[in-house]
Amino acid sequence: MIAAGGGICDATTLGGTLKMSEEVKVGSDASAAKGIGLTLILPDTAVWLWHLTDGTSCGIDQYGSTTIRGNQPGGGGNRMVLAAGGGSQMDSIYCTDSTASSTNSIRAEGFAVWNNQSGSAFANGVVHIRNAGDQSSFTDIFAENYYGDVWHIDNASGGATFENIQGTSNGTANFNNNSKGGIPLTVGPGNVYAVSFHNSGFNAPGIGSPDILITGGSTVMGVNFYSTYMEGNGAVDPTTSMIVIDQDVGPVHFFGGVANTEQGLLHSTKTVFENHGAFLDVSGFEAVSTTLGINDVKGGVKTAVWDFSGNLGAIPQYRTAD
Repeated sequence: MIAAGGGICDATTLGGTLKMSEEVKVGSDASAAKGIGLTLILPDTAVWLWHLTDGTSCGIDQYGSTTIRGNQPGGGGNRMVLAAGGGSQMDSIYCTDSTASSTNSIRAEGFAVWNNQSGSAFANGVVHIRNAGDQSSFTDIFAENYYGDVWHIDNASGGATFENIQGTSNGTANFNNNSKGGIPLTVGPGNVYAVSFHNSGFNAPGIGSPDILITGGSTVMGVNFYSTYMEGNGAVDPTTSMIVIDQDVGPVHFFGGVANTEQGLLHSTKTVFENHGAFLDVSGFEAVSTTLGINDVKGGVKTAVWDFSGNLGAIPQYRTAD
């Protein structure tokens, strides 16, 4: 059994996997409202497996003023795994709680969130961030979903940071599982402002999906990316842009990074940035296997990639015109 926030979750162990029968709540409405701190310390090696079918539950639901602490790295070497069984119908595997509270600071680090089971569906990706503010931090979290979206960040503000995180979907030419995958990172459409992403990667989006979608209009602003790495799905989808910024979103800033379209050859059909938003700022960004760096639809400007060395080039510094 696992106790968190005063509740008990029944669990059984089978073949090294801990099978969870219900949502694990880290904290509660009462503890969040009163600012009571709680910490869930994760094992270094484990698989916690949920099979919930109500369409609204998470595997772990984390409330404000709490910490989930694991010791694993953010990449594929992560051995502390939160997962869902085939046929699960859930909100997500890991989520932060939707309760609005003045004590909604959250810390989570050092674990993985996986779904590689067909027939499972998640309303808000496998990681769903809600009401994270006041220097909340999400660090060293590796997430992948072969059958849909990965990260959904609906509401985050007040200097919330995401560091060394990864989102991977299913957009590879060699994956034969009848799934088109989804979007590795969706920011919005709730209130998202003054948040930053550091040293993170978003890879292999599904066919017809970008690596990063930023949406939600003018309530999404002050979104900053530092040293972002992306791998595309150019072998199976040579046209969908890698980053799509929807109407009225912004400012959005990208400082440094690399985008590999994985087209193999130089083409102009797949661009890195597609901007429909209010303001886009890009500096120090490299691109691989594409000749088109930015398509600023709002400003009516296209920016080519220059200084190629083989298939590697740089996107000139760009800011949406005032």
